[in-house]
Amino acid sequence: MRVFVGFDVDPLAHTLAKPRVEAAAKETRREGDAPFRFAPVAANFREMRRVLSEMGSSSGSSSATEASADVLFGNVDGILMDLGVSSMHLDLPERGFSFNDDGPLDMRMGPSAPLSAFDVVNDWPEDQLGKILREYGEEKHWRLLARRICESRIEAPITTTHELVKALGRVPGVKGGRSGGVHPATRTFQAIRIAANDELRAVEEAVPAAIDALAPGGRLAIITFHSLEDKIVKTAFREAAGQLNAQPDRPFSAWERQPPPPEKRVRLVTRKPIVADAEEVKRNVRARSAKLRVCEKLPPPC
Repeated sequence: MRVFVGFDVDPLAHTLAKPRVEAAAKETRREGDAPFRFAPVAANFREMRRVLSEMGSSSGSSSATEASADVLFGNVDGILMDLGVSSMHLDLPERGFSFNDDGPLDMRMGPSAPLSAFDVVNDWPEDQLGKILREYGEEKHWRLLARRICESRIEAPITTTHELVKALGRVPGVKGGRSGGVHPATRTFQAIRIAANDELRAVEEAVPAAIDALAPGGRLAIITFHSLEDKIVKTAFREAAGQLNAQPDRPFSAWERQPPPPEKRVRLVTRKPIVADAEEVKRNVRARSAKLRVCEKLPPPC
């Protein structure tokens, strides 16, 4: 049994993906291939280790057909992780991800998530807002914008995307409504979205789990869309490839026996990220910031 396990916290994503995945499997099926099954999982990919392990352990009580379809943790042939917000989210004003259309200040990847952008904007203290604008949005005017948000919400809660844009106001040094070709609200919206969905910690947890889930020769491909995600993926790949030592619990002097070199568990298929060429960006402008990194699981040492 060939199995495609699809992780997403959004039920709409599963509805859209199921017919596409099944059609692609049918088109690429070769004679002699095993039957195909699509297994949607309503969870964040940070739960990959638990979910795949449970799918494997369930084989003992499943029927023979179902057991052959179970994905055992450590035997996955390939994993693709497409990080961040999707075009579907950006194109639906009611999800509140984009400032181009007015909508509720939501930004949750899935409707069952406990924290929304409204909670972050209206409940978090000014210093915490400033911190995420600086760290997640890489916004140089983070102090000013955090203060403006807090001043605006005193009068009334900020409930929509356009109300948040209005609260941010004009940014110093921005001409023609854009800074470096980027709308001044872009970095703030990115920071709030990342914080509400805990995106970076999810990536930090998911990448090592994905490497562990692979069978020898299996490949992990990850598409990132901003520098914070890409840095996490790059570091995790280099550590797994034995190119970076994990930080020790304490410093070691030159006179002590040094920690052993890191285990080389993967081979870097892409030394540098693959990016969209001009033709692809012309067809899909949202691909301009995408970076693809790929690694391959090595067999365990003899």
